[in-house]
Amino acid sequence: MKNQTYHFLIGGIFSLIIAMGIGRFAYTPILPLMQKELSLSNTAAGYIATSNYSGYLLGAILAGAIPFKKYRTILLRISLIISILTTALMGLSYSNSLWNGLRFLSGFASAFVLVLASGIVLDKLSTIRKTSWSGMFYGGVGLGIFLSSLMIPSLNHLFRWEGTWLGLAVVSGILAIFVWTWLDETPNVQPSNIKKTEEN
Repeated sequence: MKNQTYHFLIGGIFSLIIAMGIGRFAYTPILPLMQKELSLSNTAAGYIATSNYSGYLLGAILAGAIPFKKYRTILLRISLIISILTTALMGLSYSNSLWNGLRFLSGFASAFVLVLASGIVLDKLSTIRKTSWSGMFYGGVGLGIFLSSLMIPSLNHLFRWEGTWLGLAVVSGILAIFVWTWLDETPNVQPSNIKKTEEN
């Protein structure tokens, strides 16, 4: 039972690493690499970043305003797929317009992942009387930023900026397997076992 508890929490953390740490924030350390090789202007880079922010804003508004509770798991998985695909496609294109569209979708998906994963994880933590663990869950954002920043220099050295995006997408895909397995709406603790969990 304790392992099951940790599994859904780790799945939630992995979802934030994928969508937030990599999908949303990896652009910042990769941007100088793209600018150096492509002579990308600061203005163009700023518009690409703004596209991501606007997508995140729209996604956060919609995810918070529309009641998705019955479909949280499936929508979370779709959002993760979008996040991973947009990360990969950033390394397969050379068009400013396409980059703007991809970053918009990435921001939109990251907002949905944050809201939906939060709902699932916090509901489960409430069920087992462990809401104090929510900080570990939200720490997934910072952990994702930290880990992606560590990987980016090595990936760029081996595969340039294009391969850096693709490498991060591969890492995200691997982590998504665990999210699929561990993070869903299935109750992780039966009511009769709550007291026993608290005692442990």
